[in-house]
Amino acid sequence: MQRLLISGLVVVALGCGTGSVVIDEGGFDELEVAEGPLLGADGKDASDRACNVVLRSLARVPSGAGYATKCTATSGCAVVWSGFLDVSAQALGEGAKPYVMYKNQDASAWTRVTPTKVTGAPAGYQRYKVTLQKNTMSDGMSATALSRARIDVAPYILMPNGARLFDKQRGQTDFQNYTLSQAFGWVVAEDASVCGPPALPARLDFALGYTESQQGALVAGGKGTITYALDRLTTCRGTHNGYPAWDVTAFVRFSPGGEVVSGSVKGTVTMGGNPSSLSVVSQPWTFEVPRTATSAEVWFKNFTGAGSTCEAWDSKSGANYQFAVAAKPYAAVQWVGRPGASTSRACARSEGAPDSITLDSYLQQRACVWVEADVYVPGLTDGVGGLASYAVFAEVQATLDGVAMPAERVGFVGRFGNDYRYRFELPKSALFYGPKWSRYEYAMRFSTDGRTWVNDVKRVVVRDASFCNPAWSSCAL
Repeated sequence: MQRLLISGLVVVALGCGTGSVVIDEGGFDELEVAEGPLLGADGKDASDRACNVVLRSLARVPSGAGYATKCTATSGCAVVWSGFLDVSAQALGEGAKPYVMYKNQDASAWTRVTPTKVTGAPAGYQRYKVTLQKNTMSDGMSATALSRARIDVAPYILMPNGARLFDKQRGQTDFQNYTLSQAFGWVVAEDASVCGPPALPARLDFALGYTESQQGALVAGGKGTITYALDRLTTCRGTHNGYPAWDVTAFVRFSPGGEVVSGSVKGTVTMGGNPSSLSVVSQPWTFEVPRTATSAEVWFKNFTGAGSTCEAWDSKSGANYQFAVAAKPYAAVQWVGRPGASTSRACARSEGAPDSITLDSYLQQRACVWVEADVYVPGLTDGVGGLASYAVFAEVQATLDGVAMPAERVGFVGRFGNDYRYRFELPKSALFYGPKWSRYEYAMRFSTDGRTWVNDVKRVVVRDASFCNPAWSSCAL
C-alpha cells in the first residue's frame, strides 16, 4: 500500500456552508490508496483508469438566449450544469453506486449529487444523467469574478466495501479533478477517444442531380465515408467481352499537409461469378483523416480500361468539393426539447407537439404535418466556430404497426438561441401509397458521433378511416 495526500482528489470539509452536502465516507484527507485502480479495492479510495466510471460530458443548460439557473431565497440564483456519466456493467455487477461531487473556488465543503439512470449508453455501460444546480456559480457575476471562478468536479463510484473509485480517464493525476472554468469554456466536452468504441465515420453523400450532403463532422484522426451516385458520371462506360471495364474513383486531398487518398466507389453484384453492366452498384468507400488535417477537398474520376483512354471528372468545375475538418470531436448532445409542430394549412409553428395525431383526409390533403425539436451541443449549437449543422446526426426511428422502418434523416431548420432546430415531416405519401396501416410510432434522435444518442419523445399517429387509399380492400379501422 501507498499513502498519498490527495487534497485535490477528495476533500472532506470540517465545516458546512449553507445548503452544502458534506461528503462523509471516510473522514480523512490523508488517504490510503490501492496499488492499482482495481474493482474490489480494500475499502479506501483509488483512481480508476480502467473505464469503470467515466464522465462523458458536462455543460451549462441552455435557457432562451442564456443559461438555466436554480434560485433560492437564501442563496440567490446558481447556474445549472447537466451532463452524462457512464458506469461499466462490470462495476454495477459488483454493486457500484455512482456519485458526483463538486466544489466551487469559494466553498468550504463539497456538494454531492446522485445521478439519474437514463438510456443511451454505449455497449457495456449504463448511462446516468448528472445535474449540478446548487452551490455552483452565481448568476450575473462580474467579468473579474468570472475570470477567477472555477468548479472542481469529481465523479466516482462507491463500492459495497466502502472503496471510492474516482474517474481519471483523461490523463489526470491523482491530484487532479475535472475543472469547469472560463478558460475551458465552462464545459467538459465529449471525447470519442475516451472509454468507448470509435465514432461512426462522417458520411459524405454525392447524390443524383449533383447535390451533396454531409452527416457527422470530419475529425482529425477520425474517418469519413463517401457514397456516390454512379449516374452523376455516365460518359466512360466501356466493356470488355461484355463485362464492365470502367470504374469511378474518389480522391480526397487534405490541407495543410497535401496528403491524397483514393478509392473506388463502384461495386458489383455478381451472379455465378460473371459481372455485367446491370450488376454495377454504388459502393461506400471509407478513408482515414490525418491528425494534422484542417480541411479536405473531394473529386471523382470516371475512366475506362480495356484499351480506351476515356476519362470524365466530377470536380465542381475544377473547384473540388470542400469540407472542414474539426480538430477534435464535438461535445455530446446535451439536451433535446422545446418541441413545436404544425397540423394546419398555415404551415406555421405552434409551440409544443401533440403526443398523438389522428391522420384524416384533411391532414392528408390540405395541412402541413410536421414536428420540430431543438438540440443543444456545447461549443457547436451556441455558435462557437460558426454554423455546422452537419455535425449532428439527426434521424427519426419509426415503426408501422410494430414493424421497424429504416431510419430517415431529419431536416435542419436553423439556429435558434443556443440551439439547432430540426424538423420531421410526416411521410404522408409513403403512408398513403404503402400497405394499409393503423398505428405509426416515431421518435427523433440526435448524436454527434453516431454511437451515443439522445432521444426525443416517442409520438404516435393513428389513421382515421377517412385517410384511405382506394387500392386498399377496406378502410375500416
